[in-house]
Amino acid sequence: MTMKNSTKYGIIFVGLFFLLALIALGLPKFSENNIKPASNDKPLASNSDKPINITISSLVVACTHEDLNNYSDTIVTGTVKQILPSKWNTLDGKRPGEDNVKGDQSSFIYTDIVLSVDKYLKKPSESKESKEIIVRIVGGTIGADRVISEDEPSFKTGEKVLLYLTKDTINVDSEHYLVTGSDQGKFILTDDGKAVRPDETVSQEELLSTIENKSAV
Repeated sequence: MTMKNSTKYGIIFVGLFFLLALIALGLPKFSENNIKPASNDKPLASNSDKPINITISSLVVACTHEDLNNYSDTIVTGTVKQILPSKWNTLDGKRPGEDNVKGDQSSFIYTDIVLSVDKYLKKPSESKESKEIIVRIVGGTIGADRVISEDEPSFKTGEKVLLYLTKDTINVDSEHYLVTGSDQGKFILTDDGKAVRPDETVSQEELLSTIENKSAV
C-alpha cells in the first residue's frame, strides 16, 4: 500500500474499532479481512437490532503544504453540489449480513460528496478533467446506525472548497477520490479571499501560489 492510501484509509484502525463495538453489541465479528463465523465456514448475519454508534479516532500523519501537493493525484477548486445518502461498503450498501459482505475488507459506513469542479490546479494523472467528481469520506448515518470519523473533513451543500485529492485504489466500486491527509486536505474558500481549515487560515493567493509552484516541479 502506498503512503498516500495509508494516510487516508487506516483500515486496520477501522477494523479494530468496529470489532470492539460489534463484540459489545452482540453482532457478528469483523476482522481485517472478513466476517469470521463462530463455528462454520459461513459468515454470520446480524443477530441484533441494536443501533451501531461508533466514533473513529486515529493517528494521522501531519502534512505540510508540500506533502499535500506531492501525495495528491489531483488538486481542485469547486462547489459542493450534493451530499449523497450514506451507505455501508457492502455489496448491496446495506447493513452487514450473511450474504452481502466483501471478502477482503472490513465493513463501515461511507458518504459520497458530489463536487462541481471550477478548476483543476493539478491535473489528474489520467488527464481526465471531469466537470463533476465524487469525493468519499468515512462516516455517516443510516437509520439508527452511525459512524463518525473525527479526522475526516465535513461538507455542506453550496460550500466553496479547495481540495487535495488522492484516487481511491482500495475501494474501487466506483471512481472516486479521498481527501489527502484527512481534514488537512480541505480548505474552505471564503468571499474575502481566505482559505480556511480547522488548524490554519491563509490567503487564497498564497495557497494557490504554493500549489502552482509545487505542481510545476
